Amino acid sequence: VECKNPSELPKLVEGLRRLAKSDPCVQCITEESGEHIVAGAGELHLEICLKDLEEFCGVPLHTSDPVVSYRETVSEESSQTVLSKSPNKHNRIYMRGEPLPDELPDAIENGDITARDDYKSRAKKLFEDYGIDQNEGRRIW
Repeated sequence: VECKNPSELPKLVEGLRRLAKSDPCVQCITEESGEHIVAGAGELHLEICLKDLEEFCGVPLHTSDPVVSYRETVSEESSQTVLSKSPNKHNRIYMRGEPLPDELPDAIENGDITARDDYKSRAKKLFEDYGIDQNEGRRIW
């Protein structure tokens, strides 16, 4: 969201504060680049919020099209094993999906488990701390 007239930026900032207070489902974010982002619970919700924002500011606004981000996760072990072949048809990879233990993503983000660890010690740690089979733990690269 941005003002059509840059001199009215303080009014926009005040309007964003009012909008954030009036609707708990809205997030008003100011990026390092100075871009103002309004995040809501869907396109219809954003339209209503932008209409309210124009009323709070009292100035005309220029808005870009909404960007919808989709997020997916694995909630249970997959029932199928899938096959992927290399372009030259000499290599095959069989895969199945299953959720990670709850603490494992935090350990990876904190650097407790990294791709640079020795594969044997990493497999041992994955087995002891998270119950992942040692043979499967060695295959992670």
